[in-house]
Amino acid sequence: MNTNETECLLCAGSAQLIYEKYPGYQEPDTFKIYHCNECNTSFSLPVVHASFIYENIYKNGDKVPGYNRYWRYARFVKKFKNPFKYLADTSEIYWGVREYLSKSGLNKESFKILEIGSGLGYLTYSLNKENYNVIGLDISQTAVDHAKDTFGDHYICADLFEYAQLYPASFDIIILTEVIEHISNPVDFIKSILKLLKPQGNAIITSPNKSLYPSDIIWETDLPPVHCWWFSEESMKYIARSLNITVSFINFNKYYKKNYKVISLKSLRASRLQNPFFNSAGELIKQVASKKNTFKPYIQVLITRIPFASAVFSKIKQYVMSGIGKSRVLFDKDLIVCKERGNTLCAIMHNN
Repeated sequence: MNTNETECLLCAGSAQLIYEKYPGYQEPDTFKIYHCNECNTSFSLPVVHASFIYENIYKNGDKVPGYNRYWRYARFVKKFKNPFKYLADTSEIYWGVREYLSKSGLNKESFKILEIGSGLGYLTYSLNKENYNVIGLDISQTAVDHAKDTFGDHYICADLFEYAQLYPASFDIIILTEVIEHISNPVDFIKSILKLLKPQGNAIITSPNKSLYPSDIIWETDLPPVHCWWFSEESMKYIARSLNITVSFINFNKYYKKNYKVISLKSLRASRLQNPFFNSAGELIKQVASKKNTFKPYIQVLITRIPFASAVFSKIKQYVMSGIGKSRVLFDKDLIVCKERGNTLCAIMHNN
């Protein structure tokens, strides 16, 4: 194996170095980005414990680009009569979870659900509001305390590996949204999730989707070491095979018909490298403008409180966005149109 190769951290195949000094989430850190053709997975090296960065993100959460949306969800979710629908209409992450749960035929009150990495707590809260029997688990005591103070006593602070040893075969469904890409050993992590699942139970796992992008796009996910992986559908299939389970994927066609989305590869190629979010002193370099955090949710709240307005607005939005999107495709062929596949993959791991 030459100096531009290393063993794939997921499948142990041969991974190629595709970028030597990719910017990290905090200055002046840089990382090597590798890609494995055998499992279509990208990962960063060195492996770095990012707890100090997470603390900074949490401290500045509503101002950090990308992460500010989680604080927005937590702030607005209680304003909606149907908070789970609000989340699903706003993001494909939660739409995928809702799509699976709505078709699973489970008994809401008797089936037990665990959300791992419940963070600020809004998804666990929203599911409980729809009469699902859900608890949220997070390793951060700060996050759990915040969730309890905001949404009630539906949360526990625990390490997944220890919790799985104490409560094996306890849950029918486990939800893991945008967590697996942060984990240094995803196979062992999912193995512990399977231990928590009852026989025939299922894990719903979402993550940024590398499968959407061509091979020359280096790293279209959060900067390392916050995200140390960029997974594809093939990555998830490899994990499932290695654990002797099966996996299926949510089709996002219905979501993108209502939320037409195109991605410009030309723009991504023009700005190949992302910029760090924190300087070497841990100070936020660029923050989100406060108006962007509040305007859209207030409109959504207003619409849901006017009879029939939500359905009418949805149809108008679908028509307008579809027209704009199709016009863009006519004039710019270097576009990805999100259909059954989008920025987020939603894998259903089946505990055989």
